[in-house]
Amino acid sequence: MPPDRAGTAEHLLQSHQRAKVFVGIGIPLLAVFGTLAITNREWSLLLLIAASILTISGSYFALLRGITRIPTVWPALVAYTLLLLYLVAFSGHEHGRALWFLSLPVVAIMMLAPRHGATWTGISIAVAVAIMLFGAPWLGTSAYSPGFVLRFAITCALISVGVYWSEVSLRRYRDETEAQKAATLAESARLKAEIARRIALEQDLRVLASTDALTGLVNRRAFMERFSHELARSQRHGPSPTLLILDIDHFKKINDRYGHPAGDAVLAHLAQLLRASLRNVDIVGRIGGEEFAVVLVETNAAMAAPVIDRLLERIRETTVTLADGMPLQFTASIGSTEILWGDTIDTAIQRADEALYTAKNSGRNRHCQR
Repeated sequence: MPPDRAGTAEHLLQSHQRAKVFVGIGIPLLAVFGTLAITNREWSLLLLIAASILTISGSYFALLRGITRIPTVWPALVAYTLLLLYLVAFSGHEHGRALWFLSLPVVAIMMLAPRHGATWTGISIAVAVAIMLFGAPWLGTSAYSPGFVLRFAITCALISVGVYWSEVSLRRYRDETEAQKAATLAESARLKAEIARRIALEQDLRVLASTDALTGLVNRRAFMERFSHELARSQRHGPSPTLLILDIDHFKKINDRYGHPAGDAVLAHLAQLLRASLRNVDIVGRIGGEEFAVVLVETNAAMAAPVIDRLLERIRETTVTLADGMPLQFTASIGSTEILWGDTIDTAIQRADEALYTAKNSGRNRHCQR
């Protein structure tokens, strides 16, 4: 059950199952009492029983409909208490009816917040004891001996204390359990957030470790790794890819004449041009200062030739605008080789390098194939 500070509404919601038990037991018993009252023509008792049945039923159906205001339970409890006080006042020859009053502490403390239920029970016990002490046959009420009243009061007090202690202990246990559950959930959420953060950090580090910071292309290590996978795939299934190695012509002169920022702008521009000119499946990387490498996936030498020619033409026609607004044109040389059966990364790169040297020695701004 919820603690007192959680409020009556929350308590009433959690008292629904208890209310079901009390209604299931109490209504039949009250019906039996009502039948006996009719038999004995005790119309006052019958009226109290009817009022109790109606208020208890109304309160229960209100709980079923989700009505959790304070008046939901109190009318039923007041009617039931009045019925029990009537039974104390008119308890019969052996005071058997008065013993039904012992059910009040259980109902009140378990259906209300323990503190409210204990207070109501204490007041009701005091009224019941007063009826026993100050009632008399000439008033029409039952007469009780002092010993019976003392035993009655002690029994009611013991039941009340026992039920109150059990309810408070149950609440404390529930609060501790909920606190532990909340702490566990919070720790679980923190761990999940930390795991997600570390996964994202690892992904960022993986990207940083495999990406060239200036051009955004994969760096040499990542290019070689992807080239190795494509080489193994093509050796198993084909068709053969073509390896290109590009080198910007007279790049040192560009740096010397216009400065290193101009050289960086040329590198970044060429990287963007390569991404725009080639397919997403092709592997493009910066493997050196001004040197780039491309693997044209599933593209043999004959298929690669027009692609390379178009690429060279776009490089010749492109213009890089420097920071001061000055336009700068540049060219590049390309060496290519088709991957052969039994090739390794080293043998393929060696042939592409040789083709690149041939293009450089032949006047640059051209493509040679080996």
